[in-house]
Amino acid sequence: MAKQSLGRDLGALMGRDPKQQDAPAGAGVRSLMLGHNPSAPPASKPLIPRWYLFAGDVLLAALALGIAFKSPHPLSWPRALFCAALVIMAASLALIAVLKPDKS
Repeated sequence: MAKQSLGRDLGALMGRDPKQQDAPAGAGVRSLMLGHNPSAPPASKPLIPRWYLFAGDVLLAALALGIAFKSPHPLSWPRALFCAALVIMAASLALIAVLKPDKS
């Protein structure tokens, strides 16, 4: 059976110098050439991004400030306890966001 020669010496037909090398393949072409590797673990995104935690921190602190300034003074002990709990929760969210390992 004869070998197929389709594409052989195509560069010569197009007028290219056979000693000239092709440009290096870009990242997208290299990715296509490697193909999909099912044994490789999939890239995982964090369940909760850091900025969500910082946004929650800001919102909880703003809620505590809003309650403290809009309530009649002196604050009743349940409201003061609620504001303190909000500030503690905000601080814990900030600590979690700062101490969270970076997965990038």
